[in-house]
Amino acid sequence: MQPLSQDQIRASFVNCTKGEAKRMNLPNSLESADWANLDFLGWRDPRSSAVGGIALWRGEEPIAIALKATERLASNKQGMCSLCHTFHPSADVAMMGAKRAGTRGREGNTVGAAMCADLACSLYARKLKQPRRVQPQETLELDARIWRLQGNLERFVARVVDGL
Repeated sequence: MQPLSQDQIRASFVNCTKGEAKRMNLPNSLESADWANLDFLGWRDPRSSAVGGIALWRGEEPIAIALKATERLASNKQGMCSLCHTFHPSADVAMMGAKRAGTRGREGNTVGAAMCADLACSLYARKLKQPRRVQPQETLELDARIWRLQGNLERFVARVVDGL
């Protein structure tokens, strides 16, 4: 992934107002991000764990999506991220909701998906970060896991941006 600056991220939000984008807490450590191993930049607001976002390149344009997480309830069940297909204890998976872009979002229409609570899907897909749960045997090679993540991410983005 090509690096993004805070200004690029703030200017590329598609599902919130300019004021909301300006007030959003973005990651401070963009210079040290492992851009080569990221399919998207994901973050959670340290001041409000219910708020987060993702930023990525869609074609030649950066795009950012504001997310709201539901409260995670600890249990001895497990959950799976819909993007990277990593299994986690239920406390490490969050239902992330995003207002749709444009008129639909202003009318209250949202899109939701179960995602890794830390939004580190790129690292889990590449096995650069290990979840707290033993994973089922994965038969896909690295390139196929990355391709699957990118396809699932693109479908989520399309649902938010294009209303698909």
